[in-house]
Amino acid sequence: MLVKKLCDKLANMKTLAVVNHKGGVGKTTLTVVLLHLLAERGLKVLAVDLDPQANLTLCLTQNISEDIPQSYHLLIKGSSQPISLGNIDLIPSSLLLSQAEFELVSMHARELRLKRALSTFNSYDLILVDTPPNLGILTINALIASDGVLIPVETQFFSLSGLKHIFRVMQELEEYTGIKTQVVALAPTFYEKQVALHNKVLEELQKLPYRVLPPIPKRAGFQYASINRGDLKQLDQETLKILSTYAEEVIKWLRGT
Repeated sequence: MLVKKLCDKLANMKTLAVVNHKGGVGKTTLTVVLLHLLAERGLKVLAVDLDPQANLTLCLTQNISEDIPQSYHLLIKGSSQPISLGNIDLIPSSLLLSQAEFELVSMHARELRLKRALSTFNSYDLILVDTPPNLGILTINALIASDGVLIPVETQFFSLSGLKHIFRVMQELEEYTGIKTQVVALAPTFYEKQVALHNKVLEELQKLPYRVLPPIPKRAGFQYASINRGDLKQLDQETLKILSTYAEEVIKWLRGT
């Protein structure tokens, strides 16, 4: 009953992109864990793997194939049939998606392809998009198609300068398209509280005009979740509690509160 009441209060379907052009920040692992936590809370969630490396697909299915409908077809053909993984649906990816990057160059309104394609999906509470570790045309499509972005940030010094690039691109896209994408939150990852640099980076993040979620500690369970289909049993209680606050933050955003 509680889950039903929660879902009844959700606003219209929204799209959330998990974005960082730096690799190795825990982007796909965070996406997988969020998918499971949100599905456990009764949300109907569609995952879109928009990375040619297909790490999200590999994590959720343990298999990558170019012979099934996938994100390449979503972008180039305008549609793709999701595959069902129990309480999560997935539009998978493969190296075939790298071909789309070249094909999109000559297409009209190429930055809007994903937005138009996702507009045909209206039976979900949330579409969660995992993006590649760059700010190329695929990530641009994800930013324009999304109502909000969640930005994982490794608690390292160079991560701060990387954030400036993301914010600048988002500002330029808003000026160019008139579409404003909300920064839902910054998600500090691989945090070690005994490391002075990590605490300094966290302090700098908290000075920014964005919501900063509790830092995800550097624990083996979180890292292994990406190779165990997002198995939450791998997480220690502290990390699970922190990540549960992430899920609640997304739900609050969906509800418009």
